[in-house]
Amino acid sequence: MNKNEKNNVNSYLSIKRIAFISLAITVGFYVLFVLKRYFSRPMLPVIPPVEYRSPYWVIVSVNIVFSFIMAFLLFLYERVALGYPFKLKRDEVMANIVGSVLIGLVISTLITLLNHVFWAPPTPPPGFHPGLSFGHIYRCWLGDMPMIVLPIMISYLLRSMYLENLVAVENETLRAENLNSRYEALKNQMDPHFLFNSLNTLKSLIDVDVDKAGDFVQQLSVVLRSSLQNNEVATLAEELKCARSYCKMMKMRYGDNLVFDHHIDHDKYDNYHVLPLSIQGLIENAIKHNVISSKQPLTVHIYTDDDNNLIISNKIQPKIGKEEGTGIGLANLAERYRIKWNENVDIFDDGKNFSVTLPLKLND
Repeated sequence: MNKNEKNNVNSYLSIKRIAFISLAITVGFYVLFVLKRYFSRPMLPVIPPVEYRSPYWVIVSVNIVFSFIMAFLLFLYERVALGYPFKLKRDEVMANIVGSVLIGLVISTLITLLNHVFWAPPTPPPGFHPGLSFGHIYRCWLGDMPMIVLPIMISYLLRSMYLENLVAVENETLRAENLNSRYEALKNQMDPHFLFNSLNTLKSLIDVDVDKAGDFVQQLSVVLRSSLQNNEVATLAEELKCARSYCKMMKMRYGDNLVFDHHIDHDKYDNYHVLPLSIQGLIENAIKHNVISSKQPLTVHIYTDDDNNLIISNKIQPKIGKEEGTGIGLANLAERYRIKWNENVDIFDDGKNFSVTLPLKLND
């Protein structure tokens, strides 16, 4: 998956959802407050009734509105913070948690100040101390802490659920793309032209060299079997085995007019992963779209570099008539790599040389 999708907070923290969750948190908070007020056992001496400047229900109603605003603003902050592309996970956590707590404490302090200014009793009864000491503000902070922590927890939970669903959808898309690629590869190999050319090559080999004909049939079976495999990834060694079988078949057909130049660091990269049929598909494209003759022999280079990449390249020898490709397709291959590993497939074409760079992945 890409960064834009990861940071698409609109998908899981829309304004409508923020308002609904903020309302639910506020209602739940005050329901618990009422239950505690009326059903809990008194732990302190009973304080005489307090005469506030406004009716008690007005004070509670206004505080409910304040609490909703607090939760809503905290969710808005989470929406901004989670959408910012932090380079380090530590920076994201610090910005989200520390920022939310500081904002929540500031809003809690403001609400406490407003309560004191507008509703504190003009003559406090004995034992009632509504003054604005730090201890009083600190107790208000503790009381509002659930309203501060819940938006942080819910925001992370919603993002986690969203990313899990996104990964599941992309995995299904990848499976569909892989099935389509296998189908296209198998269809290409079952194409009448492919079979006709293969049978013609086989017939000519039987007339000249029975052992070579048997080897040709064996390589053809490896290629067809690989197309039927149901794996999401393959090791480089497995893919090269299939690609080499295909190369041997093409060499039997084109002879010295077609050359495959392999430079693979097997000790380092054999256990790295690539997508199935990717190498063979690129070789097919090179053969299909370039002239191959005694005057213009084609060399396909297949090699690894020091940056965990596999490169397939060839000199461009365009045919006079353009043919539509029915193979794996570069766009399809690039999309499969993006979905599976969030990696780019680099394509180079300067009119003289053509190359495709496939990232090699150590772990699936």
